[in-house]
Amino acid sequence: MRSWKYLLSMLVGLLALSGCVRRDLLDPELAAELRIRLLTDGVHNVTCDIYNPELPRPALTSDKLRALIYNASGEQLLSQGFLSHKSYDAAGNEILSDAISLTSGDYRIVGYNFDVERTQIEHESKYSTIRAIGTEIPRSYYTRFGTRTTKSEAIFFPPEHLLVAREEALHVANHTGVKRIELDARTVVETYYLQIRVSGLEHIASNALPVGSLSGMSPWYYLGENRHEETISTSLYFELQPSTDPRIEEENQDVICALINTFGRIPESESELSVIFSVLTRDGNTHQKVVDMRPIFESQAARDHHWLLIDEVWEIPEPIVPDDGGNGGFSPEVDEWEDIEEVIPIGPRG
Repeated sequence: MRSWKYLLSMLVGLLALSGCVRRDLLDPELAAELRIRLLTDGVHNVTCDIYNPELPRPALTSDKLRALIYNASGEQLLSQGFLSHKSYDAAGNEILSDAISLTSGDYRIVGYNFDVERTQIEHESKYSTIRAIGTEIPRSYYTRFGTRTTKSEAIFFPPEHLLVAREEALHVANHTGVKRIELDARTVVETYYLQIRVSGLEHIASNALPVGSLSGMSPWYYLGENRHEETISTSLYFELQPSTDPRIEEENQDVICALINTFGRIPESESELSVIFSVLTRDGNTHQKVVDMRPIFESQAARDHHWLLIDEVWEIPEPIVPDDGGNGGFSPEVDEWEDIEEVIPIGPRG
C-alpha cells in the first residue's frame, strides 16, 4: 500500500514539473514588428505650394494601416493584418506599428491607410496587380453636364489621398528577439489647384455649387508597382467654390476654384484633355463652359506647383427672368400687418 502511494506522489511531481516549463507565446525566431512612417512633406497644394489658403485641404493622416505580405515573387498573398499602434518620431511624423510573425525567407510588402471611403482596393492577390480605384459617380450626376460628357469615358469621384509603403525585396534571416521592419509611406495621389476667372458671380444660384469634369485622368493606381494606369482614361467630378484671387491685377478678382485629387494625368490620352464647367443661375438655367486644358497643364505654374490657372474670364449671364433676390424658386410674399381695434364682449348672453 505504501509503495503504491509513493509511486502516485512521484507521478504527480513529474506532471507538476512538466507543467511549469516556460513556453514563449511567440517564437523568438518568428517575432517581428512592422513600423510604417507616414511622410507628408512636399505634397503640392496640401502641405506646400498653397495658392488659395481659403480652401480646406485634406488631412494626410491615418489611424489604421493595412499590410499585405507576399512571397518573394509577389505571385502569392501569404498573410495580411492591420497596424493601429500610433507613435511619432522626432520630426513629428506619424508611425503606425504592430507585431507580425515571419519565418526566415524573402518577401514583398504593401501597406496603405485603410481609413478611406471612396477609394477601393482590388486585385490584391498579387503584388503586381493590387490597385486603388475611385468610385464612379451616380448616373444622375451625368445629366449635370448634358451631352458634353462622352459616353466612352466614365466619370469618377476624385480619389482620397492614399499613403502607400512598399518593399520589393525584404529578407528575413534567422534571429532571436524581435526583428524590426521599418518602411516609409507616401501618398500616390496628386492634388491640383484649379481656378477660372468669372464675371457675374452674383448670378449663380446660392443653393447650387458650380461643378466640373476634368478629362484625361488615370482611373487607378498600382500600389505594388508604383505606377498609374496609362492606357485607359477617365474624367473626374468635382465641386467648385466661389472665391477671390488677390494676385489678379484687375478690379474684378472673382474666381471659382477647387482642389482636385487624381492618380495622375495621361499625357498621350486619346480623349480630349479638357474641363467642363457647369453652373446654375438664379432663374434655374444651366450654363456651361469647356476649356482646353493642354496648354494649362504645360504651363510653368502647373509643372512646378500643380496650379491650373485659367486666365480667361467666364461671363455668367444675368437671369432671363429677374428675381427679387431669392434663390430662384417660389417666394411667397406677405402684406404688412394692419392693426384692427374691436371690442369683444365677455359675459353671459343677454
